[in-house]
Amino acid sequence: MNQDPTCLFQEYISPYFRSLQDSNQDITTIIQVGEILKIFDLEFQVMCAEPSPPDMGIVDANTMVYVDWDSTPEFEKIHIVPFQDTLPNAYQFDVFSDYLKPYLTKSKHKRFGLNEQFTYQGVQFKVVCCDPQGPARIGRNTTIYCEGVLHPSLRNLLPPEVLEQLSHLPPGLQMLLLNTEALAGGYEERLTEVQEMLSHRRGLTDEAINRVQRFTWSGGPEEVQCMVCLSAFEQGDEVRKLPCNHVFHATCIDEWLRRCTDCPICKANVERGVRQ
Repeated sequence: MNQDPTCLFQEYISPYFRSLQDSNQDITTIIQVGEILKIFDLEFQVMCAEPSPPDMGIVDANTMVYVDWDSTPEFEKIHIVPFQDTLPNAYQFDVFSDYLKPYLTKSKHKRFGLNEQFTYQGVQFKVVCCDPQGPARIGRNTTIYCEGVLHPSLRNLLPPEVLEQLSHLPPGLQMLLLNTEALAGGYEERLTEVQEMLSHRRGLTDEAINRVQRFTWSGGPEEVQCMVCLSAFEQGDEVRKLPCNHVFHATCIDEWLRRCTDCPICKANVERGVRQ
């Protein structure tokens, strides 16, 4: 078939809406963003509309319609895993046949990406691995894996955009931010804390940070490893000693203190200690 978008408009979109208008089926001209339209032998998805919101409106003679071929690739393979605490325990089931396959069949036009999450019939899933990384669609030739389960750790439950922000931080800082498990309903509160830390809204000012003791490392009885970057201290490194006596690389702990007022090890309030 001709891949020119003009062909799509002339042979599908224009005849379709003209036929609705000619038959006076005005109600069928109401469309919604995300809706799938079956037009002759092709399926079209409404991607966006203006004004927005609302996401529903009428297509009439004054509506400008844009159409193009969907170039979203298909996954070669994808691994989707359920969260263990969302799986039913009152009856026997097959994760793929009873949950994953029905959802994917229902959502055949959906685009997925790495770390994306979705819920079907109460079971929460996460894309843990895919090739390519996406966004892409699951097609007939996509190999789908669903082995294993995920536990409700904060890292597993964080949305993709927050995980992307975390990926740019030092490994130790990531570990410190994620050191609380999302259990017993505490996930939402902890997620809010992590998001606020990432946006620099909960930490110390640079003026307060500069009041924390700073010196050149020359060895001593203190820690031998910075718990933010997980690297050993070396002669000549610039370090800071917090009021609680824990020592870190200066650049590492400065980054942490801009996000949080507490020592990452013992949780002692640094701001209070500096004032005293």
